[in-house]
Amino acid sequence: MKRQFFDANGVSWDVWDVSPQDLSRVDYDRRATARTQGDVPRAFSASVYPELREGWLCFQSALEKRRFAPIPPEWHELPDGVLRVMLEVATPAPAAEPMLPRPTTNE
Repeated sequence: MKRQFFDANGVSWDVWDVSPQDLSRVDYDRRATARTQGDVPRAFSASVYPELREGWLCFQSALEKRRFAPIPPEWHELPDGVLRVMLEVATPAPAAEPMLPRPTTNE
C-alpha cells in the first residue's frame, strides 16, 4: 500500500512498506495480498541491516529517500501529522543506493 502526504514545507512524499522477503522474490507483485514469509535466502537476509530485517517504511520525495523501522501496525491509517513525525526521525537512505521503484497506485 502506498500513501502520499506533504511535509511541513509542502514537499510531497510517498511512503510504502518494504519487507526483505519482498525484495528477495523476483516474481513479487505489490498488488498481491498474500506474502510468503520465511523464504529469504540466507545471503540476502545477511546483507540487510539488523534493524531493517523486519521491514521498514520507505519515505521518498523527488530528491530524497528515508527509512523508518519497524513498520507500525496499521501505518496506512495513521494521520498525516504522525507520518510527518515519523519522516523527521527516519534515517536517510545512503545516496549510493538506487532509488526503489515507487509502487503503482492502481491497487
